[in-house]
Amino acid sequence: MEGWDLVGQILLLITAAVCAGVFFEAVGVSAIIGYLLAGVLLGPSGLDLVGGHEDQIALIAELGVALLMFGIGLEVTPGRLKAFGWRGMLVGTLQICLTLVTVAVASMIFGISWPTAIVLGAIIALSSTAVVVRLLVDRSELDAPHGRDALAILLTQDVAVVPLLILTGVLGGNQDTSASAQLGHAVLGMLIIVGVLCFAGIVVLPRVLAASILRRNRDLAIVLAIATCLVSAWGSHALGLSPALGAFLAGLLLARTSFSRQIRADTSALRALFLTLFFASVGLLADLWWLGRGSNLLLLLAVLVGGLAIKLTATFLAIRMSGGRRKIGLEAAICLAQFGEFSFVIGSLARSGGILDEDLFQATITASLLSLLATPILVARCRPIADRVEQAMIRTRIWKTRPIAQETPSAPPSGHVIMIGYGPAGEEATHLLQHAGIRVYVIDLNPNLAARARKAGIDTIVGNASQRDILEHAGIDNAAAVIVTIPDTEAVITAVAQARSLNPDAVIVVRARYERRSEEIRAAGADNVIGEESAVGTLLGTMAVSRITGMEPEPVDSLDGSTAHNSPGQN
Repeated sequence: MEGWDLVGQILLLITAAVCAGVFFEAVGVSAIIGYLLAGVLLGPSGLDLVGGHEDQIALIAELGVALLMFGIGLEVTPGRLKAFGWRGMLVGTLQICLTLVTVAVASMIFGISWPTAIVLGAIIALSSTAVVVRLLVDRSELDAPHGRDALAILLTQDVAVVPLLILTGVLGGNQDTSASAQLGHAVLGMLIIVGVLCFAGIVVLPRVLAASILRRNRDLAIVLAIATCLVSAWGSHALGLSPALGAFLAGLLLARTSFSRQIRADTSALRALFLTLFFASVGLLADLWWLGRGSNLLLLLAVLVGGLAIKLTATFLAIRMSGGRRKIGLEAAICLAQFGEFSFVIGSLARSGGILDEDLFQATITASLLSLLATPILVARCRPIADRVEQAMIRTRIWKTRPIAQETPSAPPSGHVIMIGYGPAGEEATHLLQHAGIRVYVIDLNPNLAARARKAGIDTIVGNASQRDILEHAGIDNAAAVIVTIPDTEAVITAVAQARSLNPDAVIVVRARYERRSEEIRAAGADNVIGEESAVGTLLGTMAVSRITGMEPEPVDSLDGSTAHNSPGQN
C-alpha cells in the first residue's frame, strides 16, 4: 500500500496546486505562484499533509525539469537562433556573466568559499522564463522594446542553464578529486552523450521517423520522442551529469526533424503536468520555521536584497553596454529581477553536492519564492518605476537630461500627417500618403528606422511620441492626422492620449496589435483602431470568398469590426 500512499500524496499535491493556480489566475497573478504556495501549505512546514516520500516526489519533479529542458531544446532551431540575433545573445551573455561574477565576488568578501559563491551567482543570475513571458504576453508587451530585451535575456538564460548545471555538478563532485579531474570527467561524459545522440540523429532516427508505420500512426512518433528524451536523461545521469542536460540535448537533436512541431504540441500537456508538480514540490522544500531560528532572517534579507540589487544593476548595464536605451534597460531589468525556476534546480543540485549548507539553501529557496511573488507587480509597474528612477537620477545629476536631436523642417509644418513608427506598416502607409500628395512627418525611437525615413527624404525626429516636446516639434498643433503603427500597446495609448490633448481636431488612426486592447486605445482618443487580428481575418475571408465564388464580396464597413464613431477628434 505504500505505493498507493505515494500516489495519493501526489494527487493531493497536484489538486491543491491546480486550485491555487486557478485562484491566482483569477486575481491576475501567475498560476506558478499558486503552485509554489500550495507546496508550502501542504509541506512539512505547513499542514504537513505531504511528506515521507520527498525523494520519490523529487524524482518525478526532476522528470518535469527534464521535459522542460526537452521542450526548450526543441525550440532552439537554427532559424530561431538566426532571428534571435547577435545582439540578443550578447545582452543575455553579458547579463549572466555580470551577475554571476559580481555576486561571487561579493560573497567571497563576506567569507563564503569560492565554489559556494559561484553557485550563488548562478542561482541569482537566472530569471523565470515561464512567469515573465506569460505576464508580458498577457499585457501585450512582448513586442515592446523592454519586452524584446527581456525575451532575449531569458532565451540566453535557458540555454545557459546547461553549462551552469555542468559547472555545479563539477563543483559539487568528489572533494578527494581535483577540479581538473572532475572537469575532465564531465567533458568526457558530455562527449559520449553528444556522440551517441549525433549517431542516433544522423543515422537512426531519420530512418525510423520516415518509416511508413510511423506516418500512419502518429502516436508512435510521439512515444519515440519521449523515449529519446528519457533515455538521454537517464544516460546523462548514469555518466554523472545532470539528467536535464541529456534531455536538452535530445530536444536539440529532434528539433532538426520534421516532427519537431508536432512533438512540441503533443508533449505540452504532459510537460504542464510534470511542471505543476515540480513547482509544488519546490514549495515542499521551504521551511517556514527556519526563519525564526537565529539570524536566519538577516541571512534571507542579505540574499534577497543584495541579489536583487546586483541583478537589477547587472541587467541594466548589460542592455546599455549592448546599445540599449537607459529607460528600456531599467524596464527590462525590473521585469527580470526575480530568481527563476532553474534557481531551484541548481540549488537542489548544489545542496546534494555539499556546496550549499542547509541555511544557505533555505535562504536562496525562500528568496526565490518571495521574488517570484513580487514579479507580477514588478512587471505591471515597470514603466512608472523606471520613470521615477530615471527622474531621480537626473535630479541628482548622476544622469544628464537626454537632448532632443531632431531634424526640423525649414518652415513649420501644417496640414500634414504625423507617422509614429516607421516599421513595415508605417513605411507602407507613408508611401500611400506621399502618393496622394500629403506631407508626412515621421517620429521613431529607433535610430536605424529614422535614418531610413530621412534617406527617403521624409522629415524625421528620433524621439518618444508620448512626450509633449517631441509632438510639438513635429507640428502637432497644425497636423491634419496622426497615424500610430508601433506594436507596443502601452506606448500607443500614451502617445494617442498626448496627441489628442494637444490637437483635439486631428484624425487619429491606430494600429492595434491585440484586439483585446482596442477599447483602451479608443478611450485614449483614437478615431479609428485597426485591429491586426480582425483585419487579417477579414482579408482571409475576403480572399476565400472571392476564390470560391469568383465574385467580389460585399465591402466591409470597418476592418476592426466596428464602424467609425464620432469622437472629439473626428472631422
